[in-house]
Amino acid sequence: MNSCDWLEAHLEWFEPRVWNEFLPARPFAGGPLLELLLLCDQVPGLALTDAALELAGRLTATPEFRAGLYRGDAYFTYHVWLLALMDRLGARRPDLLAAAQALLDAGVRPNQDGIGALELRYVTDLGGLANPHLPSARRLFHRWREGQHLDPFRMTDADCYALTHAVFYGTAFGRTALPTDAALARTTRLMLAAHLADGDFDLGAELFHTTLLMGFANGPARHRLGTAARADGAVAGPLHDPAVAARLTGRKATAYVFGTCYHTTLVTELALAVPVSGETRPAPELPEELVIAFRRGDLGRTATLLSAAARDGLRGPVITAAVHHLRARQQPDGSFGIPADAERTALCRAALDVWR
Repeated sequence: MNSCDWLEAHLEWFEPRVWNEFLPARPFAGGPLLELLLLCDQVPGLALTDAALELAGRLTATPEFRAGLYRGDAYFTYHVWLLALMDRLGARRPDLLAAAQALLDAGVRPNQDGIGALELRYVTDLGGLANPHLPSARRLFHRWREGQHLDPFRMTDADCYALTHAVFYGTAFGRTALPTDAALARTTRLMLAAHLADGDFDLGAELFHTTLLMGFANGPARHRLGTAARADGAVAGPLHDPAVAARLTGRKATAYVFGTCYHTTLVTELALAVPVSGETRPAPELPEELVIAFRRGDLGRTATLLSAAARDGLRGPVITAAVHHLRARQQPDGSFGIPADAERTALCRAALDVWR
């Protein structure tokens, strides 16, 4: 069974009523279904599209959905996005899209900035709606980018998700191109390597997708994601624990597996569906290894890599940043690590002496 077969076999769980049987209620009940329709939109001809649209039709016909749209709150964007995807896939709700346009004209402005504003701009453009209160997607992307200090040694998962979504919306999922940005591309590739090394296929898939949208293919990453699915077709997310799944039975077991696997399965399929003209390894291995070692807290390995870089005459922004970050980890007494370790300290001091 492949991943799309697994999604089709679990289609009922995208319905909020079924989701809520065992899984925590979502702030926007249609969130998982929206994500499924995004895959259907990006990958034409999926067998599950018609059934997914039927679920969306039932959801958008409820009074709760209409009331949520008219609230114009932080989830307004997702209501409109679901409607825009339905429209693109041939299941139009012109009454609700017209209501969304009227709300925008009346001044509905969800309390969002940064990624939220860029997301709303993308969604309204996707749905063909006028949005007089926001600048263009290009301007909003530049505004976001100007505020970013891209540090692959310190970026959190939240920072990485924000980066991927900024590129998703800024490129309209590949419909437009972004200007060349070496620092953004380098950081994305380094974060991709770090998350795949840790077995995080959720962020790994989104970061891989992001590199493709910026014009960089990566054969090893594609292979890793292409072989990530379990025998049943699902790709396990970072919250999935096989030991927990093994203790559950019946619908509780199905719910747990779906809740911890569906998003990673979707984003992996979405990334692998992006066409590429060729596959290469775009970044040298040393910067990737440095980032992985430092993020894992392995200062000895970081120091060893920096010493090797100095010996081989290698330079570059990632190496320079690694030196600064390693130096910042030195304790007031000159030692490294808590508790201090003599061998680790000797390796780190030797590396910093070379890069002094």
